[in-house]
Amino acid sequence: MFLSKISLQQSSQTARELAKFSSNGSYASHQLLWKLFTDEDQRNFLFREEMDQGGLPLFFVLSKTQPAINQTLFNVQCKAFHPQLAAGQRLAYKLRVNPTICIKDDSGKSKRHDVLMHAKYQARKNGSQGAQEMQSIMDQAALAWVSDDHRLQRWGMQLDALPEIERYTQHRNLKKSANQLQFSSVDYQGVLTVQDSDQFINQLNQGFGRSKAFGCGLMLIRRI
Repeated sequence: MFLSKISLQQSSQTARELAKFSSNGSYASHQLLWKLFTDEDQRNFLFREEMDQGGLPLFFVLSKTQPAINQTLFNVQCKAFHPQLAAGQRLAYKLRVNPTICIKDDSGKSKRHDVLMHAKYQARKNGSQGAQEMQSIMDQAALAWVSDDHRLQRWGMQLDALPEIERYTQHRNLKKSANQLQFSSVDYQGVLTVQDSDQFINQLNQGFGRSKAFGCGLMLIRRI
């Protein structure tokens, strides 16, 4: 695996590329990064988008193949990513994820729901109206999702404490359509303890949660 820090060159070509992809909303960044992975079969990567001091997108990318050099658009800093971890090791982490759950309807059919939007809908259904109360209910739903024991066991980790929620974002495509993309992302940060190093590293490489093509799922870690 390779972990890369990728920024954009400040140029007229960069401006044209950003304008071309901007109409694709949340998928635009993934399409832009595709330019660094020329093999059609190897365009599976995780990424996290931030903003640099100049107001341009800044990406952290975890990929199976090393990104290509494209100096006309990108500045790429890349290193091999093969963390040596052991059970009981504590790590600080940052994770942007799209939390979802499956809920059965009255007919017994399971349907996937966005955890935050579902909590918001249920709160309104139960008569909650205040913004502060609504935010508290959504925060509780986000924390319950990430601290679920079964999920953490599958990920090979435990949380040392409930994480801090840095940001909650609702994403929508700029283009309006019958199938308009809409999902939530939550930015967590906290401290975890590795329980099963093989499971945990495998999950790091696969990514966490859904909506990976839209910038969710990459966990950034550092040793404590």
